[in-house]
Amino acid sequence: MNPAERDGPLRVLWRSAPPDGGPPAIPGVVVRIESDLETANAHRDWADVLVDGRASPLLDGARLRHVLVPWAGLNDELREALVARPHLRAHNSHYNAPFVAEHMVAMLLALAYRLREGDAALRRGDWGERDRPLRSTYLAGARALLLGYGRIARAATPALRAFDLELTAVRRRPDAGAEPVREIGPGDVAAVLPSVGIVLCSLPGTPATNGMMDAAALAALPRGALVVNVGRAAVFDEDALFEALASGHLGGAALDVWYRYPEGPEARRDFPPANRPFWELPNVLMSPHRADASERSAGARLADVSATLAALARGESRSALDVEAGY
Repeated sequence: MNPAERDGPLRVLWRSAPPDGGPPAIPGVVVRIESDLETANAHRDWADVLVDGRASPLLDGARLRHVLVPWAGLNDELREALVARPHLRAHNSHYNAPFVAEHMVAMLLALAYRLREGDAALRRGDWGERDRPLRSTYLAGARALLLGYGRIARAATPALRAFDLELTAVRRRPDAGAEPVREIGPGDVAAVLPSVGIVLCSLPGTPATNGMMDAAALAALPRGALVVNVGRAAVFDEDALFEALASGHLGGAALDVWYRYPEGPEARRDFPPANRPFWELPNVLMSPHRADASERSAGARLADVSATLAALARGESRSALDVEAGY
C-alpha cells in the first residue's frame, strides 16, 4: 500500500504479544497487540497489516492488505487461505536463519561423531571394546547435498566449508556457474544421490517438496549416509526414512522436525513425535523442534518483523512470500 493512499499511519494488528510488552517505536506505524482471537477479531476491520502465522477470520479484515508471518514459511492452512485471497500480500521473517544454521551444523557433528551413543554408553559405565571403539564419520572430503539453499543453508555454508565438505545445493532456480557451492535443480537430485554421503535439509513443506525423499531416493544414497533435517519432516517419507535407518542402510539421522506435534501445554509432556518409533533407533539423534531456541532469537525476531513493518510503512516490500510455492 502506498503511504499516500492511507488515511494515517500503517495500522498493525499483532496477534501474539512480542517480548517486553511491545515492539519498539516504528516511524509511520501504530500497533495494536491482541493475543486473544475473539478480541482481535473485533478489531480486524481496523488493520492494514496482520502479524500472525495462523489462518483465522482476521484475514477478512476490510482494510487488510498484508499478512506478516513472524517466522519462516507458511503452514498448509494459511497458504490455502492466502491463495483464496489474492488481494493479500504475504511476508515472513528469516530471523531464525543463523540460529537454525548453527543447530544444523551442531547436529551434523554430533551425528558424525556419534556423541549421543558415546555419552549414553559411558553413563552406563560402558567404555566399549578397546579394539572396536565407536567409529566416527570423518567429514573432510565428503560430499554433502543441501536440500534447499535459502537463508539457513547459506548461513551454514561457511562452517560446512571449513570442514572441507564438497557442497552441492538444490534450488528451484539454480545458478549453473555458482561458486563455491555447486547448484542444481530439483530434477537433477536423483542423479547425484548415489555419490552423496550427507544430506542436509532446510526445505519448507510444500506440495513440491513433500515426499521428495521417498524410498527410492533414500535407497539411492550410499550405505552409511547421514541425514540432518531442520526444514520440514514431510520432505522425507516417514515410513521410508524409518526403514532405511532401522535396516542400517542409512548410517544415522539427526532430526529437529517431526511428523506429529502436540496441541496445548499438557500434551507436550507426553506426545510421541512420529507414527514410527524413531526413538527406539540408536542411530537417530532427536531434537524437539528447537533449532532457533537461542537466548537471542526473540530479540532477533522482533527486530526483523519491525524492519518489515517499517518498510511497508514507507511503501516498500520486504521478505515477500511466494504464496503458491509456500515460501
